[in-house]
Amino acid sequence: MTEPLTPQKTNTFSSLDLSQFIAQCMSAVGANEINAHYMADQLVSSERAGHPSHGLRRLPEYVGRALEGVSDPSAQATIEKDAGALVAMDAHRTCGHFALRDAMTLAIKRAEEHGISAVSVRDSDFAGRLAPFCEQAAEAGKVSLIFGNNNGSLQTVLPPGGLEPKLSTNPLAAGVPRAQAPHMVLDFATSVVASGRLHEEQDSGAQVPKEWVGAGGHHKPFGGFKGFGLSLLVEALGGALSGSDTVSARKSTEAQGTLIIVIDVATMRDLNDYTAQVEEFINYVKDTEVEEGAKPVRAPGENAPTQAQLAEEALISLNDKTWANLQEMAARINVELPARQ
Repeated sequence: MTEPLTPQKTNTFSSLDLSQFIAQCMSAVGANEINAHYMADQLVSSERAGHPSHGLRRLPEYVGRALEGVSDPSAQATIEKDAGALVAMDAHRTCGHFALRDAMTLAIKRAEEHGISAVSVRDSDFAGRLAPFCEQAAEAGKVSLIFGNNNGSLQTVLPPGGLEPKLSTNPLAAGVPRAQAPHMVLDFATSVVASGRLHEEQDSGAQVPKEWVGAGGHHKPFGGFKGFGLSLLVEALGGALSGSDTVSARKSTEAQGTLIIVIDVATMRDLNDYTAQVEEFINYVKDTEVEEGAKPVRAPGENAPTQAQLAEEALISLNDKTWANLQEMAARINVELPARQ
């Protein structure tokens, strides 16, 4: 597995100042107060969890797409079809963060009523990391699966051995409740790395490993045919099943199609017994000697900051490219920039 690179960052800010700045920017393009602060929480938590690829660098993208009329942060996802345990939603171009939060809330409720639920969402803007929505389900004692395609757009991933990109990075995520947070959460692109991660490294002046890219600098699928197969699965579930476009020779609108599946653990067995067993096997696997120079074994999700940690002030550093883009965006919407520390 490729070790993370260390980007050069020289611009440091208070996390609380950045949160306020993000909320003001989202309000300026039509998000209501609750949603503006929700976006701030998502972007800052991405930075705090070590995922700057889905943190502040994304804000100018979200604001720009709203100003250009590509997305509508003031819109709200609505139900198109309702069969109880199965629900289809139209996001009406709102931010994916808002649409998927609301879809997950509904999926949790329906899983409690039916034992299992599936909620699809079409025509949302991009939702960034999928992990927060799995954490939302895990906190409610639910197992979750999420599949997200890019509506047939942003074809940047090569088939194994291919010379032409035919797929998007097509992320998928899963969440399993533990006795207490942080829960076991997986969230990964079906390419070797997400586009945001690749661009973050490039913007920071880091050397991009050759295993990440193939012909023309395009993404490779992770694990060869394994990642390729999962990417096709995401097209079938997050894309076709949600009513979104899938990859083709047609030019598709940049958007996201998503399928959320939620299982209510308590419907199948006692939740405390289940989480105790999860803790047992996680602790068993982690309790092992590691090779020289390796870090201790860590379960997926264990690096996620808790809500208590997020409420505390911390310092966040941004690379020069991200900071320059934020300055340009702030001038465009007349929002005061946060002070550097």
